[in-house]
Amino acid sequence: MTLRRPLVLFFLTGVSALIYEICWVRQGTLTFGVSVYAYSAVLTAYMGGMALGGYLIGRRVDRSAHPLRLFAALQVILAALGLAVPFALESGLTGLYAWIARSLPPAPFLLNALRLLLSLLVLTPPAICIGAALPVMSRVYAREDGRVGGEVGRVYVVHTLGAVIGCLLTAIFLIRLLGTRATILLASAINLAVAGMAGKLRLSAPQGKRPAPAPTTGTPSRAEQRFVLWAYAISGFAALGYEVVWARVIALYTLGAVYSFSIMLSVFLAGLVVGGWLGTWWLRRERRSPAVHCGHFGLLELGVGTLAILALLVFGRLHSLRLEHFSPRYSVAAEMAFEGLLSFITLFPVTTLVGAIFPVVSSLYTAERAAEVGMKMGRLTALNTAGSVLGSLLTGFLIIPLLGLQRSTLALAALNIGIGCVALLRFAPYTTYVKALATAVPAVVLVAALVRPPARYLGYWQELEDRLLFYQEGVETTVAVFAAGPQNPKFSTVNGRVEVPTDILSLRAFYLLGHLPPLLKPNAQSALMLSFGNGIATGALSTHGIPQIEVVELSPEMIAAAQVYARENRDILSYPGLRVHVEDARNFLLQTDRRYDIITTDATHPSNACSWALFTVEFYRQVARHLAPDGVFIQWVPLHSIASADYRAILRTFQSVFPHATLWYTGGSHTLLLATPQPLTGEYLAQRLTPPHLDAVADLGTEDIARYWVMDSEQLRQFAGNGAIVRDDRAFFLPINADTAQLIQVIQLAAMRKR
Repeated sequence: MTLRRPLVLFFLTGVSALIYEICWVRQGTLTFGVSVYAYSAVLTAYMGGMALGGYLIGRRVDRSAHPLRLFAALQVILAALGLAVPFALESGLTGLYAWIARSLPPAPFLLNALRLLLSLLVLTPPAICIGAALPVMSRVYAREDGRVGGEVGRVYVVHTLGAVIGCLLTAIFLIRLLGTRATILLASAINLAVAGMAGKLRLSAPQGKRPAPAPTTGTPSRAEQRFVLWAYAISGFAALGYEVVWARVIALYTLGAVYSFSIMLSVFLAGLVVGGWLGTWWLRRERRSPAVHCGHFGLLELGVGTLAILALLVFGRLHSLRLEHFSPRYSVAAEMAFEGLLSFITLFPVTTLVGAIFPVVSSLYTAERAAEVGMKMGRLTALNTAGSVLGSLLTGFLIIPLLGLQRSTLALAALNIGIGCVALLRFAPYTTYVKALATAVPAVVLVAALVRPPARYLGYWQELEDRLLFYQEGVETTVAVFAAGPQNPKFSTVNGRVEVPTDILSLRAFYLLGHLPPLLKPNAQSALMLSFGNGIATGALSTHGIPQIEVVELSPEMIAAAQVYARENRDILSYPGLRVHVEDARNFLLQTDRRYDIITTDATHPSNACSWALFTVEFYRQVARHLAPDGVFIQWVPLHSIASADYRAILRTFQSVFPHATLWYTGGSHTLLLATPQPLTGEYLAQRLTPPHLDAVADLGTEDIARYWVMDSEQLRQFAGNGAIVRDDRAFFLPINADTAQLIQVIQLAAMRKR
């Protein structure tokens, strides 16, 4: 057997691991919510399971006479558990989670603890199998003293390369073409195929083509090994902290589409691949004593911290780069490539050094001894992964809210620089040179930190900073509000995306969202607004004297920014019957058994990564279960940045649950879907919408509110046509602009005919 064969198998396990991660996170958010707290619970369970798997298996694999058989067994178990996860989430945990959540007192801490507990219950077992693969394969490859770091580094590079491929394939193609369940089935088939091939392989006796060189400065001391073990865990903390911070900053310059984060993650992983390959190549070429590598580890850590701070200067100039500079015509492919370019120029240099650390650390901690490589690699990767989990959680929930995005980067960089200085000053053998370096680098970094760009990141709206009315960086979102200018109305941005513009057409859509349901349900006692935004639609709703209005908003910063829209939203935050919930829409519906006379979904685009789940048949069925028997439901559906086929699929999906649905159009790219308990007719609307409705007439600029009604239920059914409906499993809306103009023309023509 040549050792290349198991290397190919390990590449395939890297592909399947990222397929599972992306699909499980997607399905987990449908159960636990799309909020950062729910996402973190799922990610913690996944990465915590990997850490546990590396630690447990690493202690045993060194005693195994047939590590490839153990590897094959892990793949079979993973294939079975991987298939079980979606059924557990959909069939078992969703109902259990909803039942327990409704029984809990309204305390966010308890709800988040429940999410974490159930995530651990489902995701930890398969994640253990994924995490166990690296120490097992390290045992397969690193069988000769003096070649451990290079061989383990090669395993790491191949597995991470597979992760890059799996991430891109899943996020861009597989879920869209196959659906989530079929994609997981593909990952399971990969594991079974790998198990079958691994079970047939036999390891030959170690054959050292070259003898290990004699140590030049001795093996690492116990102190050095303990230091690098815990320093690498802290380095993992910083690495995932960077990922959280940089994802937030890069989001200011992307569309925030369903694929955006995966593109950034793929670039992050690609940097690890290149860095790991370079570190491995250097180790295999130099073949120095592992004791020397503590100095190399220190240099790399200094480099990571320095480049992380210099990256702040690059982030500050990103607003000068535009897609139109690289592509004369917009397309989804061009947008994806552009987002990849932004990630590359900001993240790739730093992550390359992060990747180069792994083979160096592996050589240092194992002391190039093959006898305990499984145990030591399991312990090393377990602590690094545990540090990564803490880095992700603490950076998102504590460090960013306390320090902001820029200072968070500086704090994380200080960890890398501190590790580097300790490694050089305490353990490096060439003291004169490294002491000067360990002193000079922090000084240079301090200067760079002092000349960093302004602390506020406004994305492509940086030039409008003089019109800034509100700015807040929270756990999940960066929200800014800009005053109206000569060419721009007042508007908000959420992670760089424009929200709540106050141009005439947008305001008309917001006002109709708020006014139309209570006009058709004049005695409504309760209303639920999903996606509160800055409250303009809710303010219109409040003019009808509804005693109880509950609003759900994912971003608390948007609720705070609603104060800036007090004129447009009628100071809705002071409304006595208002109750605010910071949560995502679907998860809130799982947590309550209340029924409402009116349910409204405010403007949220289906192509956004956190909004696609509000346009599926499963969501509409949730809404139907929470509507009073004669209740009214209305939802904004955009005509911009959406494919015609996707738009029609949303219409079909809506009408499959609400057969009396009608379509309303307020101009521009704004349409509304309205669900009523009975079919709407012109006579009925004339009775319900006749003046005086003073607030509605003043807001909408016309007494003939029915003029915005463009399709009754039969016309809507014909316009939507035949075809599939949108389901959670395959919902994947791309921000396509190619046929937007044609779609708007069709709607406008229907509106003219209706009048």
